[in-house]
Amino acid sequence: MDYKEKKQFKNLLKKEIFMKIGFYSSVPLEDKKNWSGTMFKMYEQLLIQGYEVVWIPRVQFTDKEEKRFRFIEKTFNKIFNRGYNRHLFIYKAKIAAKRLKKNLKDVKVDVIFNPTHVNDFAYLKTDIPVVYLNDANVAQLLNYYHYYSGFGILSKIETKYLEKKTLKNSSYAVFSSDWASNFAIDFYGIDKEKVKTIKFGANIIVPEKIDFNKSTDEFTFLFLAVDWIRKRGALAYESLKILKERGYPVKVLIVGCNPEIKADWLTIIPFLNKNNPDEFREIQNHLLSSHFLFVPTKADCTPIAFCEAAGYGLPVISTDTGGVSAHVIEGYNGCLLSEDANAEDYANTIGKLIESPQTIKEYSQNARKLYEKELNWGNWGNEFSKILKQL
Repeated sequence: MDYKEKKQFKNLLKKEIFMKIGFYSSVPLEDKKNWSGTMFKMYEQLLIQGYEVVWIPRVQFTDKEEKRFRFIEKTFNKIFNRGYNRHLFIYKAKIAAKRLKKNLKDVKVDVIFNPTHVNDFAYLKTDIPVVYLNDANVAQLLNYYHYYSGFGILSKIETKYLEKKTLKNSSYAVFSSDWASNFAIDFYGIDKEKVKTIKFGANIIVPEKIDFNKSTDEFTFLFLAVDWIRKRGALAYESLKILKERGYPVKVLIVGCNPEIKADWLTIIPFLNKNNPDEFREIQNHLLSSHFLFVPTKADCTPIAFCEAAGYGLPVISTDTGGVSAHVIEGYNGCLLSEDANAEDYANTIGKLIESPQTIKEYSQNARKLYEKELNWGNWGNEFSKILKQL
């Protein structure tokens, strides 16, 4: 819990509980690892806002049903030689809805909060208002994320059909970026009055004060990611290698993966556990001492790491793709290059920044301002509460 959330907790006892929320989740709400900690942060904010929150466990399928699901997937693959979205299809959705409706008979809540679970709510019939939340529409991820690629046309039709039903059946659909919100409105025809954008916050403790006067004798670029391929670590490395060859004083710190690259200006830390106090402090130190977060991602919705960078006053250099622009504003708190930008393009952009230390300082200050204004969980809680009060 950072300093902003501590201030919120001081006011918690003054609030009256006026609504009971059923939080639909596959794991207990106290689990801080679920969705990289985002589920816990939302649960925490609902409590801070004064709501009573109960866990509605996600429906479970029998071994026999799971066996049928695998059979359907394999049969589809064998007949059409294409992939099948085994997480989202009509047969499974109907079973889930029937089971969920039965489970809800013993649950007395004023509203159901459904983060991310499209399949289970498509066919659900209930008088309880449902608020759906996600960082993207599944249809946006088809052939965008590698694990949503290669599906056959029939599977894609099923996926989109069920997602549209879930959105239509929800009282509100909340997304973490305009990229996702606008898609729901434009592609699915969802009423724009029921589609809302609320940006996520940082899932780590953020310091109350930031030193914006870092030394510019050498510039440290932090690549903080687990997925070296999708986050395009090789592109980041090649870009900085060009700058190094041009004589710029740069070094790179890779945290979260091990690409097995060796260079005297490069440091690799394969893994740091946020839940380990000592290792978390190490992450904090890297965020505080770096000059940029450099993650030229290939595909992303709204990376939490970019919210965390903002909290630490760290400008971001990345790609203008997906919902990234929800957290990084071109020319304000960082630079967003086109999806087809190469290492030379990144090197040229970064080189201009290095030659203008004042611009870097302004980006850093702006990043922190953006965190204070929008990219924090307190703001999420306040904005989400406004939606709940309209039900």
